[in-house]
Amino acid sequence: MNWERYNSQHVPYMSKWMTKAQDQGLIGHICCSFHDGPEGLINLVKTEEFSAITLQYNLLNRELEEGIALANEKNIGVVVMGPVAGGRLGEPSEVLEQMVPGVPRVPELALKFVLSNPNVTVALSGMTKMSDVVENLDATADFSTLTADEMTMIEQKMKDLAKMSELYCTGCGYCMPCPEEVNISGTFDKFNRGNVYGLWDAAKRAYAQQGTVAWDAGKKADACTECGACEDKCPQNIAIRQQLADAHSTLTT
Repeated sequence: MNWERYNSQHVPYMSKWMTKAQDQGLIGHICCSFHDGPEGLINLVKTEEFSAITLQYNLLNRELEEGIALANEKNIGVVVMGPVAGGRLGEPSEVLEQMVPGVPRVPELALKFVLSNPNVTVALSGMTKMSDVVENLDATADFSTLTADEMTMIEQKMKDLAKMSELYCTGCGYCMPCPEEVNISGTFDKFNRGNVYGLWDAAKRAYAQQGTVAWDAGKKADACTECGACEDKCPQNIAIRQQLADAHSTLTT
C-alpha cells in the first residue's frame, strides 16, 4: 500500500470491510504492508488505523526511520521486510566486513543493525537455501544489540560511503531514455554497489538478470553505440560512454 492507494482504495472499501470483520471477531488486528516514501509512511501512521505495518528498512535504505520511530511512539508494530536488502547484504564485502569490530559477517551486521533499532518489532529475513538458514541462526544466536557507539560508528561510515557514491552516478535518470534502450542508471546502480559497498557478487548477479526480468528492464551496457546523447543531458558531466564500458567489463568478469 502507498498513501495514494490508501485514500483511493482502502478508505472507501477495504477499511470498512476489515473493520466489520474485526467487529464480528473474525480478525483480531488490522495490519498492512507499505511501499512508499517517508512522507507517505508518516501520513499512514498518523491515521492510527493499523496495529502493525510491514515495510522496507535496512543498512542501505534508512529513509523510513522517522516514520518507524513515530509508529513505535503510537504503539504500532513495525515488521521489517528485507533486512538483508533483498539478499544484497547476504554477500561478502571487504568494506562492510570491517565496519564494526567483532561483527565480521555482512548478514550478521545487517540483522544486528535492524534489530538494534528500538523502534523495530521484528525482522523478516528471507531464506532460499539451507546456508541462508544457518547464516540467520548464527547471526541471531546469543543475540545482543549493537552498542550506541557501534551504531554511531555505522552511521558515520555509511554517511562517508554515501558521499563517496555521489562521485559516481546518483541515479537522477536525466540521461534516459537511451535510444538503444540501455538501462544506464540501472547499470550504474549495480556498478556502485561494488565500487562503494564492495558488494560485487550481488552486483554481478543482478547485472546478469538485467533486461531479463520485468522489474529491471532495459539492455545491458554492451548495447551502447556510443552516440553520446546521454552525456549531453548528464548534470554531473559523467563520461557515461566510458563508464558504461568499464561497468560492463567489470560486472561480467
